[in-house]
Amino acid sequence: MSYIHEALNKAQKERDTHHGKYRGILSNDRTKKGTFSRRPVLWISLAIIVICVAFAYYSWLDSRCLQPPAAPERKYKMPAETSARKPVLDAKKHYDRGRVFYKKGRLRDAKRLYGEALKIDPGYVDALNNLAVIYMHEKNFFAAQKNLEKAIRLKPADVDPYYNLACVFAIKGEVSKSLSHLKKAVSMDRSVRKWAQKDADLNNVRRAPEFRDIIK
Repeated sequence: MSYIHEALNKAQKERDTHHGKYRGILSNDRTKKGTFSRRPVLWISLAIIVICVAFAYYSWLDSRCLQPPAAPERKYKMPAETSARKPVLDAKKHYDRGRVFYKKGRLRDAKRLYGEALKIDPGYVDALNNLAVIYMHEKNFFAAQKNLEKAIRLKPADVDPYYNLACVFAIKGEVSKSLSHLKKAVSMDRSVRKWAQKDADLNNVRRAPEFRDIIK
């Protein structure tokens, strides 16, 4: 009996052992199956979140693009105070009156009127030239030279400033400069030779051989 009882107990233990193994396998399979069954839900949730974030981002970008550009700030310049208009003076009128006074020997009045003309038009070449002639009468050769050189710069084709500057340099004893300007004046107008033949202002250069060559 004891032998049979031991055999039965042994058989029962073996069944219990095999049954436990199968139960462990089944329980593990169920656990794994449960784990795998939850993973698709997580992936779907993540995908939905990503889609929502992307949609919100692109919606924000579209709203930025659709907004009209900010209008540039306009800067308004305040108009300057309008000053009272000065009467338009006629420089030529002063110049013409100055010539009349010069011919009458009223050099002071002529000088004043030439100066008025130059105040209106500083580039008035004829006024610069005639004012230089008055400076020569006053022995103010520096001012005369300055006016004549300015007249030449402004109007290089005018012969009178070249001739008068030749006279200024001759009076100052600068022979080479005088002859250079006299030669230039003659090349521009051949009638200058007649002026030079009798002009006392050129006495200091009259003996120079170049002078004879220029006026012949």
